[in-house]
Amino acid sequence: MTTRVVLPLLMSIGFASAAFAAQNRQPDIPASGPALSMQSVRQCNGADPVPAIMGCTAIINARSSTPTQRSGALTNRGRAFAQRGQLDRAIADFNQAVGIDPKNSRALANRGDFYQAQGDLDRAVQDYDAAIMANPEDFEAYNQRGTVHLIMGEPDRAIPFYDKAIAVNPKFTAAFTNRGEAYRVQGDFDRAISDFDQAIMIDPKFATALDNRGIAYVEKGEYQRGIADFDAALKIDPMMTIVYTHRATAHATNGARNLALADFDQAIRIDPSDPNIYLSRGNLFLEDNELERAIKDYDSAIMAERNFADAFANRGVAYARMGNFNRAVVEFDRAIMLDPSLPDLFANRGLSYVKTGQWARAIADLDKAVASNPRDAFSLYNRGVAKQQSGDRQSGEADMTRARTMDPNVGK
Repeated sequence: MTTRVVLPLLMSIGFASAAFAAQNRQPDIPASGPALSMQSVRQCNGADPVPAIMGCTAIINARSSTPTQRSGALTNRGRAFAQRGQLDRAIADFNQAVGIDPKNSRALANRGDFYQAQGDLDRAVQDYDAAIMANPEDFEAYNQRGTVHLIMGEPDRAIPFYDKAIAVNPKFTAAFTNRGEAYRVQGDFDRAISDFDQAIMIDPKFATALDNRGIAYVEKGEYQRGIADFDAALKIDPMMTIVYTHRATAHATNGARNLALADFDQAIRIDPSDPNIYLSRGNLFLEDNELERAIKDYDSAIMAERNFADAFANRGVAYARMGNFNRAVVEFDRAIMLDPSLPDLFANRGLSYVKTGQWARAIADLDKAVASNPRDAFSLYNRGVAKQQSGDRQSGEADMTRARTMDPNVGK
Protein backbone atom coordinates (compact mmCIF):
# COMPACT_ATOMS: atom_id res chain seq x y z
CA MET A 1 0.00 0.00 0.00
CA THR A 2 1.30 3.41 -0.93
CA THR A 3 0.83 5.97 1.80
CA ARG A 4 1.20 9.71 1.33
CA VAL A 5 2.71 11.25 4.42
CA VAL A 6 2.27 14.94 5.03
CA LEU A 7 5.09 17.29 5.89
CA PRO A 8 3.92 19.96 8.32
CA LEU A 9 5.31 23.41 7.72
CA LEU A 10 7.74 24.05 10.54
CA MET A 11 7.55 27.81 10.76
CA SER A 12 4.63 29.76 9.41
CA ILE A 13 5.14 33.42 8.71
CA GLY A 14 4.76 35.43 11.85
CA PHE A 15 5.88 38.61 13.42
CA ALA A 16 9.33 38.88 14.78
CA SER A 17 9.33 39.68 18.46
CA ALA A 18 7.96 43.14 18.86
CA ALA A 19 10.55 45.62 20.03
CA PHE A 20 10.72 46.34 23.71
CA ALA A 21 10.80 50.05 24.38
CA ALA A 22 14.20 51.18 25.54
CA GLN A 23 14.43 53.22 28.66
CA ASN A 24 15.47 56.85 28.37
CA ARG A 25 17.72 56.69 31.34
CA GLN A 26 18.44 59.98 33.06
CA PRO A 27 22.17 60.42 33.71
CA ASP A 28 23.75 60.60 37.12
CA ILE A 29 24.63 64.28 37.11
CA PRO A 30 27.75 64.80 39.16
CA ALA A 31 27.31 68.02 41.13
CA SER A 32 29.77 70.58 39.87
CA GLY A 33 32.25 71.85 42.37
CA PRO A 34 34.84 74.60 42.36
CA ALA A 35 37.49 72.34 40.89
CA LEU A 36 35.24 70.56 38.39
CA SER A 37 35.01 71.91 34.88
CA MET A 38 31.44 72.70 33.88
CA GLN A 39 32.37 71.58 30.36
CA SER A 40 33.37 68.16 31.73
CA VAL A 41 30.07 67.92 33.60
CA ARG A 42 28.08 68.80 30.46
CA GLN A 43 30.03 66.33 28.35
CA CYS A 44 29.71 63.56 30.93
CA ASN A 45 25.93 64.05 31.04
CA GLY A 46 25.58 64.33 27.26
CA ALA A 47 24.17 61.80 24.81
CA ASP A 48 27.20 61.73 22.48
CA PRO A 49 29.44 58.89 23.76
CA VAL A 50 32.80 60.27 22.60
CA PRO A 51 32.68 63.61 24.47
CA ALA A 52 30.89 61.82 27.33
CA ILE A 53 33.86 59.50 27.79
CA MET A 54 36.23 62.48 27.75
CA GLY A 55 34.19 64.52 30.23
CA CYS A 56 33.53 61.61 32.59
CA THR A 57 37.19 60.59 32.55
CA ALA A 58 38.17 64.12 33.58
CA ILE A 59 35.74 63.96 36.53
CA ILE A 60 36.89 60.46 37.53
CA ASN A 61 40.53 61.56 37.55
CA ALA A 62 39.95 64.91 39.29
CA ARG A 63 41.33 64.82 42.83
CA SER A 64 38.56 67.10 44.03
CA SER A 65 35.78 64.73 42.89
CA THR A 66 33.68 63.31 45.71
CA PRO A 67 32.92 59.56 45.81
CA THR A 68 29.36 60.29 44.65
CA GLN A 69 30.64 62.34 41.72
CA ARG A 70 33.17 59.68 40.77
CA SER A 71 30.57 56.89 40.98
CA GLY A 72 28.16 58.91 38.83
CA ALA A 73 30.84 59.68 36.25
CA LEU A 74 31.83 56.01 36.08
CA THR A 75 28.18 55.12 35.50
CA ASN A 76 27.85 57.59 32.65
CA ARG A 77 31.17 56.56 31.13
CA GLY A 78 30.09 52.93 31.31
CA ARG A 79 26.91 53.81 29.40
CA ALA A 80 28.99 55.62 26.79
CA PHE A 81 31.32 52.64 26.40
CA ALA A 82 28.28 50.37 26.02
CA GLN A 83 26.93 52.64 23.25
CA ARG A 84 30.22 52.21 21.41
CA GLY A 85 30.17 48.43 21.85
CA GLN A 86 33.10 48.43 24.29
CA LEU A 87 31.34 46.09 26.66
CA ASP A 88 34.34 44.97 28.71
CA ARG A 89 35.12 48.58 29.58
CA ALA A 90 31.44 49.27 30.27
CA ILE A 91 31.04 46.47 32.82
CA ALA A 92 34.34 47.44 34.45
CA ASP A 93 33.04 50.98 34.97
CA PHE A 94 29.68 49.80 36.32
CA ASN A 95 31.43 47.45 38.74
CA GLN A 96 33.71 50.23 39.93
CA ALA A 97 30.76 52.64 40.29
CA VAL A 98 28.88 50.15 42.46
CA GLY A 99 32.03 49.46 44.46
CA ILE A 100 32.35 53.15 45.28
CA ASP A 101 28.64 53.67 45.98
CA PRO A 102 26.65 50.43 46.52
CA LYS A 103 23.42 52.48 46.52
CA ASN A 104 24.00 54.01 43.08
CA SER A 105 20.75 52.76 41.56
CA ARG A 106 21.72 53.98 38.09
CA ALA A 107 24.94 51.98 38.10
CA LEU A 108 23.11 48.90 39.34
CA ALA A 109 20.36 49.23 36.73
CA ASN A 110 22.82 49.87 33.90
CA ARG A 111 24.82 46.84 34.96
CA GLY A 112 21.54 44.92 34.97
CA ASP A 113 20.99 46.06 31.37
CA PHE A 114 24.43 44.70 30.50
CA TYR A 115 23.64 41.32 32.01
CA GLN A 116 20.23 41.28 30.31
CA ALA A 117 21.86 41.92 26.93
CA GLN A 118 24.26 39.04 27.61
CA GLY A 119 21.34 36.71 28.41
CA ASP A 120 22.31 36.45 32.08
CA LEU A 121 18.80 37.17 33.34
CA ASP A 122 19.39 35.98 36.91
CA ARG A 123 22.18 38.49 37.47
CA ALA A 124 20.13 41.18 35.71
CA VAL A 125 17.25 40.58 38.13
CA GLN A 126 19.62 40.80 41.10
CA ASP A 127 20.87 44.20 39.95
CA TYR A 128 17.41 45.56 39.14
CA ASP A 129 16.16 44.45 42.56
CA ALA A 130 19.15 46.10 44.22
CA ALA A 131 18.51 49.29 42.23
CA ILE A 132 14.87 49.34 43.35
CA MET A 133 15.88 48.72 46.96
CA ALA A 134 18.39 51.55 46.76
CA ASN A 135 15.84 53.88 45.16
CA PRO A 136 12.16 52.81 45.29
CA GLU A 137 11.37 55.69 42.91
CA ASP A 138 13.59 54.31 40.14
CA PHE A 139 10.88 53.84 37.52
CA GLU A 140 13.38 52.72 34.89
CA ALA A 141 14.55 49.84 37.07
CA TYR A 142 10.92 48.72 37.49
CA ASN A 143 10.55 48.87 33.71
CA GLN A 144 13.63 46.76 33.05
CA ARG A 145 12.66 44.32 35.80
CA GLY A 146 9.36 43.77 34.02
CA THR A 147 11.09 43.34 30.70
CA VAL A 148 13.08 40.41 32.06
CA HIS A 149 9.79 38.62 32.71
CA LEU A 150 8.56 39.56 29.23
CA ILE A 151 11.72 38.09 27.70
CA MET A 152 11.13 34.93 29.74
CA GLY A 153 7.60 34.63 28.36
CA GLU A 154 5.97 35.66 31.66
CA PRO A 155 3.78 38.64 30.75
CA ASP A 156 1.58 38.19 33.82
CA ARG A 157 4.64 38.70 36.06
CA ALA A 158 5.90 41.60 33.94
CA ILE A 159 2.74 43.71 34.14
CA PRO A 160 2.95 44.57 37.90
CA PHE A 161 6.45 46.01 37.41
CA TYR A 162 5.24 48.17 34.53
CA ASP A 163 2.34 49.26 36.74
CA LYS A 164 4.84 50.41 39.37
CA ALA A 165 6.96 52.26 36.79
CA ILE A 166 3.88 54.12 35.53
CA ALA A 167 2.73 54.89 39.07
CA VAL A 168 6.07 56.58 39.75
CA ASN A 169 6.22 58.31 36.35
CA PRO A 170 2.85 58.57 34.55
CA LYS A 171 4.61 60.02 31.48
CA PHE A 172 7.01 57.10 31.06
CA THR A 173 6.30 56.00 27.49
CA ALA A 174 8.57 52.96 27.61
CA ALA A 175 6.55 51.39 30.44
CA PHE A 176 3.25 51.98 28.63
CA THR A 177 4.67 50.43 25.47
CA ASN A 178 6.15 47.43 27.24
CA ARG A 179 2.99 46.85 29.27
CA GLY A 180 1.06 47.03 26.03
CA GLU A 181 3.37 44.38 24.60
CA ALA A 182 2.72 42.20 27.66
CA TYR A 183 -1.03 42.49 27.11
CA ARG A 184 -0.54 41.73 23.40
CA VAL A 185 1.36 38.56 24.23
CA GLN A 186 -1.54 37.57 26.47
CA GLY A 187 -3.94 38.11 23.56
CA ASP A 188 -5.62 41.07 25.24
CA PHE A 189 -5.39 43.28 22.16
CA ASP A 190 -7.76 46.01 23.35
CA ARG A 191 -5.78 46.68 26.54
CA ALA A 192 -2.56 46.49 24.53
CA ILE A 193 -3.80 49.06 22.05
CA SER A 194 -4.96 51.30 24.90
CA ASP A 195 -1.44 51.32 26.36
CA PHE A 196 0.14 51.96 22.96
CA ASP A 197 -2.36 54.81 22.47
CA GLN A 198 -1.23 56.31 25.74
CA ALA A 199 2.45 56.11 24.80
CA ILE A 200 1.76 57.70 21.41
CA MET A 201 -0.34 60.46 23.00
CA ILE A 202 2.60 61.32 25.29
CA ASP A 203 5.12 61.07 22.43
CA PRO A 204 3.60 61.10 18.92
CA LYS A 205 7.05 60.41 17.44
CA PHE A 206 7.54 57.18 19.39
CA ALA A 207 8.04 54.81 16.46
CA THR A 208 8.32 51.66 18.59
CA ALA A 209 4.88 52.25 20.10
CA LEU A 210 3.41 52.75 16.63
CA ASP A 211 5.07 49.57 15.41
CA ASN A 212 3.81 47.52 18.34
CA ARG A 213 0.30 48.94 18.01
CA GLY A 214 0.40 47.97 14.36
CA ILE A 215 1.19 44.40 15.32
CA ALA A 216 -1.71 44.36 17.78
CA TYR A 217 -4.10 45.62 15.13
CA VAL A 218 -2.94 43.01 12.61
CA GLU A 219 -3.24 40.21 15.15
CA LYS A 220 -6.72 41.51 15.92
CA GLY A 221 -7.54 41.21 12.20
CA GLU A 222 -7.60 44.95 11.50
CA TYR A 223 -4.96 44.86 8.76
CA GLN A 224 -5.41 48.35 7.34
CA ARG A 225 -5.10 50.02 10.74
CA GLY A 226 -2.01 47.97 11.42
CA ILE A 227 -0.43 48.88 8.10
CA ALA A 228 -1.26 52.55 8.73
CA ASP A 229 0.70 52.36 12.01
CA PHE A 230 3.67 50.73 10.26
CA ASP A 231 3.54 53.48 7.63
CA ALA A 232 3.56 56.13 10.37
CA ALA A 233 6.48 54.49 12.18
CA LEU A 234 8.51 54.40 8.97
CA LYS A 235 7.83 58.07 8.30
CA ILE A 236 9.41 58.80 11.68
CA ASP A 237 12.34 56.41 11.15
CA PRO A 238 12.72 55.05 7.60
CA MET A 239 15.65 52.88 8.71
CA MET A 240 13.70 50.64 11.12
CA THR A 241 14.10 47.32 9.35
CA ILE A 242 11.92 45.49 11.87
CA VAL A 243 8.95 47.66 10.86
CA TYR A 244 9.44 46.77 7.19
CA THR A 245 9.43 43.13 8.26
CA HIS A 246 6.23 43.58 10.26
CA ARG A 247 4.52 45.44 7.43
CA ALA A 248 5.66 42.76 5.00
CA THR A 249 4.10 40.10 7.21
CA ALA A 250 0.86 42.06 7.38
CA HIS A 251 0.79 42.39 3.58
CA ALA A 252 1.51 38.69 3.16
CA THR A 253 -1.21 37.69 5.61
CA ASN A 254 -3.62 39.97 3.77
CA GLY A 255 -2.71 38.37 0.42
CA ALA A 256 -0.56 41.24 -0.94
CA ARG A 257 2.52 39.12 -1.73
CA ASN A 258 4.20 41.64 -4.02
CA LEU A 259 3.99 44.38 -1.39
CA ALA A 260 5.34 41.94 1.18
CA LEU A 261 8.34 41.08 -0.99
CA ALA A 262 9.00 44.78 -1.64
CA ASP A 263 9.17 45.43 2.10
CA PHE A 264 11.45 42.45 2.77
CA ASP A 265 13.69 43.59 -0.08
CA GLN A 266 13.88 47.12 1.34
CA ALA A 267 14.71 45.79 4.80
CA ILE A 268 17.57 43.74 3.34
CA ARG A 269 18.87 46.76 1.41
CA ILE A 270 19.03 48.70 4.67
CA ASP A 271 20.61 45.88 6.68
CA PRO A 272 21.91 42.98 4.59
CA SER A 273 23.48 41.42 7.70
CA ASP A 274 20.21 40.73 9.59
CA PRO A 275 19.49 36.96 9.47
CA ASN A 276 15.90 37.39 10.63
CA ILE A 277 14.92 39.29 7.49
CA TYR A 278 16.25 36.52 5.25
CA LEU A 279 14.41 33.97 7.40
CA SER A 280 11.13 35.87 7.09
CA ARG A 281 11.45 36.33 3.33
CA GLY A 282 12.47 32.69 2.98
CA ASN A 283 9.34 31.69 4.88
CA LEU A 284 7.24 33.65 2.40
CA PHE A 285 8.89 31.83 -0.49
CA LEU A 286 8.37 28.54 1.35
CA GLU A 287 4.65 29.20 1.73
CA ASP A 288 4.48 30.00 -1.99
CA ASN A 289 6.40 26.76 -2.72
CA GLU A 290 9.24 28.72 -4.35
CA LEU A 291 11.67 26.29 -2.79
CA GLU A 292 14.93 27.29 -4.47
CA ARG A 293 14.40 30.94 -3.54
CA ALA A 294 13.50 29.90 0.01
CA ILE A 295 16.69 27.83 0.33
CA LYS A 296 18.76 30.72 -0.98
CA ASP A 297 17.36 32.99 1.74
CA TYR A 298 17.93 30.38 4.43
CA ASP A 299 21.51 30.05 3.15
CA SER A 300 21.93 33.82 3.60
CA ALA A 301 20.41 33.69 7.08
CA ILE A 302 22.84 30.96 8.12
CA MET A 303 25.76 32.82 6.55
CA ALA A 304 24.83 35.82 8.72
CA GLU A 305 24.28 33.69 11.85
CA ARG A 306 25.99 30.32 11.79
CA ASN A 307 23.95 28.81 14.62
CA PHE A 308 20.51 29.97 13.46
CA ALA A 309 18.36 26.97 14.38
CA ASP A 310 15.19 28.30 12.73
CA ALA A 311 16.94 28.70 9.39
CA PHE A 312 18.34 25.15 9.49
CA ALA A 313 14.90 23.83 10.42
CA ASN A 314 13.10 25.62 7.62
CA ARG A 315 15.80 24.80 5.09
CA GLY A 316 15.15 21.19 6.05
CA VAL A 317 11.45 21.68 5.28
CA ALA A 318 12.32 23.14 1.88
CA TYR A 319 14.61 20.22 1.00
CA ALA A 320 11.96 17.75 2.16
CA ARG A 321 9.39 19.39 -0.08
CA MET A 322 11.85 19.02 -2.95
CA GLY A 323 12.02 15.31 -2.19
CA ASN A 324 15.61 15.45 -0.93
CA PHE A 325 14.89 13.77 2.39
CA ASN A 326 18.47 12.76 3.12
CA ARG A 327 19.54 16.40 2.97
CA ALA A 328 16.48 17.35 5.02
CA VAL A 329 17.62 14.98 7.79
CA VAL A 330 21.02 16.72 7.86
CA GLU A 331 19.30 20.09 8.30
CA PHE A 332 16.95 18.82 11.01
CA ASP A 333 19.92 17.20 12.80
CA ARG A 334 21.64 20.57 12.98
CA ALA A 335 18.49 22.37 14.11
CA ILE A 336 17.86 19.81 16.86
CA MET A 337 21.43 20.10 18.07
CA LEU A 338 21.03 23.89 18.31
CA ASP A 339 17.50 24.09 19.70
CA PRO A 340 15.53 20.86 20.25
CA SER A 341 12.58 22.85 21.59
CA LEU A 342 11.60 24.24 18.18
CA PRO A 343 8.13 23.02 17.19
CA ASP A 344 7.72 20.14 14.73
CA LEU A 345 11.44 19.33 14.47
CA PHE A 346 11.07 15.70 15.53
CA ALA A 347 7.86 15.36 13.50
CA ASN A 348 9.65 16.59 10.38
CA ARG A 349 12.79 14.54 10.87
CA GLY A 350 10.67 11.51 11.73
CA LEU A 351 8.75 11.93 8.50
CA SER A 352 12.01 12.25 6.57
CA TYR A 353 13.13 8.97 8.10
CA VAL A 354 9.82 7.40 7.00
CA LYS A 355 10.44 8.61 3.46
CA THR A 356 13.94 7.11 3.46
CA GLY A 357 12.86 3.81 5.02
CA GLN A 358 14.67 4.27 8.33
CA TRP A 359 11.84 2.86 10.40
CA ALA A 360 13.44 2.60 13.85
CA ARG A 361 14.74 6.17 13.70
CA ALA A 362 11.39 7.35 12.40
CA ILE A 363 9.53 5.72 15.29
CA ALA A 364 11.92 7.21 17.86
CA ASP A 365 11.43 10.73 16.51
CA LEU A 366 7.68 10.38 16.06
CA ASP A 367 7.38 9.05 19.61
CA LYS A 368 8.82 12.38 20.77
CA ALA A 369 6.54 14.34 18.46
CA VAL A 370 3.41 12.54 19.72
CA ALA A 371 4.52 12.85 23.35
CA SER A 372 4.96 16.59 22.83
CA ASN A 373 1.59 16.93 21.08
CA PRO A 374 -0.79 13.98 21.49
CA ARG A 375 -3.23 15.66 19.06
CA ASP A 376 -0.70 15.64 16.23
CA ALA A 377 -2.60 13.41 13.82
CA PHE A 378 0.08 13.56 11.13
CA SER A 379 2.87 12.35 13.41
CA LEU A 380 0.63 9.65 14.86
CA TYR A 381 -0.31 8.44 11.39
CA ASN A 382 3.29 8.54 10.17
CA ARG A 383 4.39 6.55 13.20
CA GLY A 384 1.75 4.00 12.29
CA VAL A 385 3.23 3.75 8.80
CA ALA A 386 6.72 3.24 10.24
CA LYS A 387 5.49 0.58 12.67
CA GLN A 388 3.69 -1.32 9.93
CA GLN A 389 6.73 -1.22 7.67
CA SER A 390 8.94 -2.45 10.49
CA GLY A 391 6.65 -5.45 11.08
CA ASP A 392 4.53 -4.21 14.00
CA ARG A 393 1.31 -4.22 12.01
CA GLN A 394 -1.12 -4.28 14.94
CA SER A 395 0.38 -1.28 16.74
CA GLY A 396 0.81 0.54 13.44
CA GLU A 397 -2.83 0.08 12.52
CA ALA A 398 -3.86 1.31 15.97
CA ASP A 399 -1.86 4.53 15.48
CA MET A 400 -3.35 5.08 12.03
CA THR A 401 -6.90 4.48 13.27
CA ARG A 402 -6.43 6.96 16.14
CA ALA A 403 -5.00 9.50 13.73
CA ARG A 404 -8.03 9.17 11.43
CA THR A 405 -10.39 9.79 14.36
CA MET A 406 -8.59 13.09 14.92
CA ASP A 407 -8.44 14.02 11.23
CA PRO A 408 -10.39 11.91 8.72
CA ASN A 409 -8.28 13.32 5.86
CA VAL A 410 -4.92 12.24 7.21
CA GLY A 411 -3.09 9.85 4.92
CA LYS A 412 -5.35 10.50 1.94
